[in-house]
Amino acid sequence: MKSFKEFISEEIHDETGLPLNKDGTVTVYHHTNMDNAENIRKTGTLQSAGEPHVYVTTHKDADTGYGDTPVAVKIHPSKLELDDEFPNGRKDFRIHTGKPKGSIKVGI
Repeated sequence: MKSFKEFISEEIHDETGLPLNKDGTVTVYHHTNMDNAENIRKTGTLQSAGEPHVYVTTHKDADTGYGDTPVAVKIHPSKLELDDEFPNGRKDFRIHTGKPKGSIKVGI
């Protein structure tokens, strides 16, 4: 089993401020319920509930009010649009899906 450090490079993505994974992606978290989390893990797809965006955060703990189960996803940082930034360092991002109820493939 590989350690977490084997996946992370030493580089930081300039625009997002997030550490780059060795594959050029960044790791963020989507908070949802347990059933949706399992579906995301199985399919590698984030599905919008009705907006043309899905939302992710840098905050791993599921205490943001957006669901009780965090799912770590890997995505190319160019797809992230900053949605909100907090004094504690947390950043929330939106990912455009192309249409309401759209979806986007992510790494798990």
